Amino acid sequence: MGTVFEHPVSIRWRDMDALGHVNHAVFLTYLEEGRDACFEQLFGDLDYVMVRLEIDMRAEIRLADEQVTVQIAVERMGNSSLTTRETIRTRDGQIAAEASVVTVRWDPKARTSLPFTEPERAKLAAAIG
Repeated sequence: MGTVFEHPVSIRWRDMDALGHVNHAVFLTYLEEGRDACFEQLFGDLDYVMVRLEIDMRAEIRLADEQVTVQIAVERMGNSSLTTRETIRTRDGQIAAEASVVTVRWDPKARTSLPFTEPERAKLAAAIG
């Protein structure tokens, strides 16, 4: 696994559910915010779609945690797909969730997948390590 990209995400009051912790669906939003920041840093403006998500919830996140850190590590690069290991950590370093995510580079005009360019592949290869 390659270099880990980290992105802080503030916990919002609206993220809470009736049980007083971050609703499970919001975990996906936190991962997306981290992934978008990672891809922005790697590629600039890149369109992608998520095609697979596997997530394990490990611990609750509460409003008092104030912030979490989303970590993104590139695991595998395909022709147009990218597999990442994504982790949400609380401020004290506890793993709140771990996910394996497959995204596909996307051409919004043609509505189809798009292969990574050679410069993008070079950046991904460096990120994988």
